[in-house]
Amino acid sequence: MWKRVYVWEPVVRVQHWLHVIAMVVLAITGIYIGSPFVGLTVDQEAGFHTTDWMRYVHFVASWILGLGYVVRFYWFFAGNKYARWADWLPLGQARWRGLWKQIRYYFFLERERPRWTGVNPVSGLTYLFLGLLLFLTGITGIALYAESFSHGFWHVVFGWVSPLFGTQTLRLVHHGLLYAYVIFLLIHLYMMILGDFEEENAPMTAIFSGWKYERSDE
Repeated sequence: MWKRVYVWEPVVRVQHWLHVIAMVVLAITGIYIGSPFVGLTVDQEAGFHTTDWMRYVHFVASWILGLGYVVRFYWFFAGNKYARWADWLPLGQARWRGLWKQIRYYFFLERERPRWTGVNPVSGLTYLFLGLLLFLTGITGIALYAESFSHGFWHVVFGWVSPLFGTQTLRLVHHGLLYAYVIFLLIHLYMMILGDFEEENAPMTAIFSGWKYERSDE
């Protein structure tokens, strides 16, 4: 017998989809900035070019993504038990055992798929690692943005990064991580859809509704 469990609160769901939208916008505008395929002057008097507009949209989307992560970090402490950091890290014997069992399942060494009401231990570590990559992407992006300033806040706080690592290295890291996110997105989407069928507790649909299912002995 199954019972409904309210897992993902509105803050988590809204933050998740805002991040999806922001990352798609960042990917499209980032690819254009790296290799403009259309060149139009949007404002003839101001000389506002398509690339300028793309940079502006890219900048706004990056801040939406960054602020979303600040909110999510706060929710690691203020959210319900499924949103808290302790449910994402393999802390305690049960989570450690679950981590290795989940890894064995992914490598086809376990037949039965482990069922988790919240985030499974492997996914939790993966999401945290993704957060670190996004932080690195943000730092390299801001450092590249700061290159256009010879003084002021951006130059003072981030102007040292480019001379230390080199502009080309920053561009390579910043642009190269895009492909890591694309690979992650494809794997993540596949695993969530598969989980809806194999786990039968709605890991995919829960990010829309907030509700998952777990077995009940009643």
